[in-house]
Amino acid sequence: MNKTTRREFIKKSGFTMLTVGLSQQAFFRSMNMAASGALTQAAALSANDRIFVVVQLEGGNDGLNTVVPRGGSLRSLYEQYRKPTLRIPVADLLPINNDAANNQLGFHPQWTHIKSLYDQRKVGVIQSVGYPNPNYSHFRSMDIWHTANPVGYDTTGWLGDTLDLAEPSNTNPLIAAAIGGSLPLSFVARETTVPAIGNIATYRFQTDTRYPADAQNRINAFIALNQEGAPLRVLVEQIRRTNLDAFASQETLQAGRARYDDGTYPQPPPTYNQANPLARAMQQAAQIIAGNLGTKILHVMLGGFDTHEGQATANKPLEGFHALLLGWVSEAIHTFLQDMKRMGKDDKVLLMTWSEFGRKAPENGNYGTDHGAAAPLFVIGNSVKGGVFGEHPSLRKSDLYPDTDAMKHTIDFRQVYATILEKWLAVDSAEVLGRRFELIPFL
Repeated sequence: MNKTTRREFIKKSGFTMLTVGLSQQAFFRSMNMAASGALTQAAALSANDRIFVVVQLEGGNDGLNTVVPRGGSLRSLYEQYRKPTLRIPVADLLPINNDAANNQLGFHPQWTHIKSLYDQRKVGVIQSVGYPNPNYSHFRSMDIWHTANPVGYDTTGWLGDTLDLAEPSNTNPLIAAAIGGSLPLSFVARETTVPAIGNIATYRFQTDTRYPADAQNRINAFIALNQEGAPLRVLVEQIRRTNLDAFASQETLQAGRARYDDGTYPQPPPTYNQANPLARAMQQAAQIIAGNLGTKILHVMLGGFDTHEGQATANKPLEGFHALLLGWVSEAIHTFLQDMKRMGKDDKVLLMTWSEFGRKAPENGNYGTDHGAAAPLFVIGNSVKGGVFGEHPSLRKSDLYPDTDAMKHTIDFRQVYATILEKWLAVDSAEVLGRRFELIPFL
């Protein structure tokens, strides 16, 4: 795939570079400091103040029981695959619009909040999303979604590539952030360092609590060690820069986080359910946004969607783990958008959910479902042109993958990425994705 790096972009932009004794990263940072802000900002490809929030549903969400056939021949086929153990009754579904093939559809009954947003035309349901030759491994399929490359093995992610391309003059240590204990591959970049924040409250330089009077001395020593002249070895330089970026990001984050509930915005904030792990993560995303820190992309994740068994309680398809997870997603997103409205930022935020694959059409006999392929994806926000895009995956036996009974995609996930890059982040999608894809009119 032909992706443009920051270095290539600046070359294209006509800059003449002269480097003597500096690593690549040190050179760009030195250039950032030396160049006038106006010059580099003018060169940046994206200058809007929009925020993109990625919600990863890890494990492979059962899309067939998220957007469920409600009538017609599609419903009949659904009932052949999903027995009363997992079948969602028509009477319990939350009706949404028919799809492009006039199939009658409904949300899972736990999606009452998402249904309310859908009725306000703030939810786009993108049907049958996937990629050619699906891979049923969690790890490989997640890598494909993270890198936007279904055929190769990239070392950087599509969001990291976006940051390198769109923010070539970036010195903001919180231009993006992952809420969680590890950095998703989608954020790995050549030039941009993105922090993974497990908990905002504890994301700070830790000193020995036995010697509080010595804390500032230790911080000063840390900074002094890492601000020494450019080392000769690239690895040492990268570690040094990462240390300084981490320190700068925690300082910036703690200063910005205070604005969340200090009276800057109307009080009180909405109540995030602390028993809901996605709600806790999205509350931290909201706290970062409240700080006006220039953050453009945030990533949150909810795991547990690998429902081989226990997807539903025995013979109670409306109960069980999948219903719990969907309820958490609906509740967390609704609360987060309430919070954005409180802060007057609801027009600036776009959310996208994704999962590495859907589940097979048939249930597996263990009150669960196995790894599949195509599934729906959801985009949510005030700027979304709400509705159903595309057609529900065909459930005819002849239309399923013959060896797996997995549903086939009709919309490539990179079409969604391309639409968001072009229409929301104002970035040339071909530079990030390596080629152009047909856009979907949800923005």
